[in-house]
Amino acid sequence: MMTVQLVLVYVVLSLALAALLCLRWKRRKLYAAAATMDGPPCVPFLGHAYLLFGKQTGEHIIEVFDKYAPRYNSPIGIWMGPKLIVAIKDNPEYFQKVMNSPHLLSKMDQYNFFRAENGLLTAPEHVWKTERKLLNRSFSPMMLSSFVDIFNKKDLILVENLRKFVGAGVFNSQLYISKCTIDALFENAFGRDIGTQAHDGHDEYLQCLDTFLSLVFKRVLHVERYLECIYRLTKDYATESSCVNIIRNMSLDLMKEVKENAHQAQQQPVEETYGGKPALNFAHSLSSLAKQNPSLTEDHIKDHIDTMIMAGHDTTATTIANLLLMLAMHPEVQEMVYQEVMSVCPDKSKPVTMEDANNLAYTEMVCKETMRLFPVAPVIGRKCAADVKLDDKHTIPAGCCVALGIYQIHRDPMIWGPEPGKFNPDHFLPERVAERHPYAYLPFSGGPRNCIGIRYAWLSMKIMIAHLVRNYRFKTPLVMEDLVLKFAIVLRITNGCLVSIEDRPSS
Repeated sequence: MMTVQLVLVYVVLSLALAALLCLRWKRRKLYAAAATMDGPPCVPFLGHAYLLFGKQTGEHIIEVFDKYAPRYNSPIGIWMGPKLIVAIKDNPEYFQKVMNSPHLLSKMDQYNFFRAENGLLTAPEHVWKTERKLLNRSFSPMMLSSFVDIFNKKDLILVENLRKFVGAGVFNSQLYISKCTIDALFENAFGRDIGTQAHDGHDEYLQCLDTFLSLVFKRVLHVERYLECIYRLTKDYATESSCVNIIRNMSLDLMKEVKENAHQAQQQPVEETYGGKPALNFAHSLSSLAKQNPSLTEDHIKDHIDTMIMAGHDTTATTIANLLLMLAMHPEVQEMVYQEVMSVCPDKSKPVTMEDANNLAYTEMVCKETMRLFPVAPVIGRKCAADVKLDDKHTIPAGCCVALGIYQIHRDPMIWGPEPGKFNPDHFLPERVAERHPYAYLPFSGGPRNCIGIRYAWLSMKIMIAHLVRNYRFKTPLVMEDLVLKFAIVLRITNGCLVSIEDRPSS
């Protein structure tokens, strides 16, 4: 009997060893590529996952990045169990090759946690290629100029809402800016005035968005929750489902309007064209997309709507709140922005025009420096469909993932000088920009799959800042050394964007 048991054990171990050897043979290109890369010590089975043990918050994750990233050069081979992730965090040439490679256009599987599989942020390559072309029309120069009046209208409401804080001490500006940006987004993209700024306190819809995004990030950190069947057993799934229902109900309402007003897409003035086609807002572009592709499902359209809302308002709101904090911390920079605004558009009672915004060159430098230090998307993940050669020594093998460290390259002393953590808008003087590799600065990603709303974001930010600085002077008790950052879906300042405001004297 004992002999039979020993034989069985021997057979099982032999089969397990054979399976392991077979697996390693099939994955030999991954191991060979990883062997050429830098990185921390790796342990069997776990790989580098041990570095994240006990690190379950965004603050902890950034501590790990800050501790280990400076020790190694790109590309860095990171094993998360059996999964190879190639991390790139310092070489602009590598960034350019990855972001422009036709084999690295699909996103990591974790992006599916957003529950918007066909939105532009997460869509598979073949879906994204087709639909990005049409949706680009929603951000054409003609469409942007039509958004200016709405930006001004919403920003003036924000200015009045902040007046109650004049002389009232420190407050967190993030909520008020978020309400303004989401109001502008809904009206510009969907023609819907949701009036979020008319209500005091937290808006339910905004709260659901924030909660949902925090749960997505939490799931990313818990590998055991990657399987949907396991995640459904957690309390977080119930909370997420409640938030998703509220978000999706709004999307359903918007989708009904898209369908009801689909004929408007054909009634746009033909002289306002983009690439020879009528300039359409986002809702009308979706209608046109649905007409061209009858197989487009309702879930597909909802995914586009959800993605536009989630990606469109929070990123802009966070950047503007961070920017106000930077102005409050650096009064000399704030004064230069104020002087520029007053030289371009001094009358508080008049709207800021598109031409005015285009003339705010120093203000744009300040926006760019804020996004350098606090990029809203600190890490971007891609899947590799075929081998991509980085240089003569390093190849990204098919089947692995690539993590692009935007946060790290934005603070690389080899690119930004010996004090990369210092706030200095002069980094974006024209002569310095001309000397720098174009892929050293990537606040909106890069390559063909960059952010569709780049021009929308710059325009909305400059118009809002112009309104705010010509009405108020901002101060803060915080200094740069106080700031604690955390990785999340969007990079956050955990201290909050704490400012106090004073009235500017009328000119």
